[in-house]
Amino acid sequence: MSGGQHQQCIACGSKMRTFIERISDDRYGCPGVYAIDRCVSCGHMSTAPRLTEEDLPALYSNYYPRREIDFVALEKEAALVQRPLAGFRRWIAGTDNQGHYLAKPGQKVLDIGCGSCLSLLEMRTLGVDCWGIEADPNVRTIAEKYALRVHIGNIYDVPFPDQKFDLIVLNQVIEHVPDPLAMLAALKGRLNSGGRVMLAFPNTGSFHRKLWKERWINWHIPYHQNHFNRTSFALLARKSGYDVGRIRTITPNLWSVLQLRTSGEQRQEGKASNTWSESGNSQKPPSLVQKLRNVAVSRGARLAGVMMGFGNRALDAMGQGDSLLVELRLSATKK
Repeated sequence: MSGGQHQQCIACGSKMRTFIERISDDRYGCPGVYAIDRCVSCGHMSTAPRLTEEDLPALYSNYYPRREIDFVALEKEAALVQRPLAGFRRWIAGTDNQGHYLAKPGQKVLDIGCGSCLSLLEMRTLGVDCWGIEADPNVRTIAEKYALRVHIGNIYDVPFPDQKFDLIVLNQVIEHVPDPLAMLAALKGRLNSGGRVMLAFPNTGSFHRKLWKERWINWHIPYHQNHFNRTSFALLARKSGYDVGRIRTITPNLWSVLQLRTSGEQRQEGKASNTWSESGNSQKPPSLVQKLRNVAVSRGARLAGVMMGFGNRALDAMGQGDSLLVELRLSATKK
């Protein structure tokens, strides 16, 4: 399946051309072949053909790794937010590419795409008043177990209608959204005065994307519908009526480990990756905790991880990291 008729770039309106002609799900085995189109002006990229909001619940329910939940691992991971030097540890590991870590006790925070609810458990532990939205119906079980305020659906359902928020977080979410302009517009009426939107998403301007080309793990087709760089996202945000604050890059060390592991795998359409699943025929990838344990099985692996961390922090300092963390505020002229 090729890109077909190219649409205009959603960020700047310029022409889109085919950048990658054939690409498929190399993680979880969702069948189908897609293309990636690239804007000739700002470099924004999009997956073709595009999905709709109606396509998402079935896609994530059938292929994403939350059909079976390890509650013990989830609780252990959430408890780490209070360990000594937690912030420094996140910086070293590159796991501070999450907007909810900027929330302060007492603030009202909405996490859109809260996934396993780890972020909500962490925020609740830190005294943050939090809510979540998640398209995957499997997450209902987690929310009910921990009495978390999670709406199964999307922002267009207008969940929690009487509530406004000091911070709205989209951690690795906006790239999944078929229409990010509509998403950003829907957030504007949900912010308190002076509120912020924090977004984290893969950076197509990164060193690793240029190095690994079509094997870059963050193409993540078809789950990622849009592929941003620093310039294209800033254009999109301003078009949506936001002022763009700080933009920085952060590279999770785990991403680099997974990139190396998957680089040698033989891709096969409709078959799950051995790295991302417990077996090549399974659609149940191991949890983040399991992956980290597997990575740290030897002293040599730990040393390699330290060296990789230094390299990633250097890339981040140069703006070449694999994930962008962006702060938005409502434009004073477009509120």
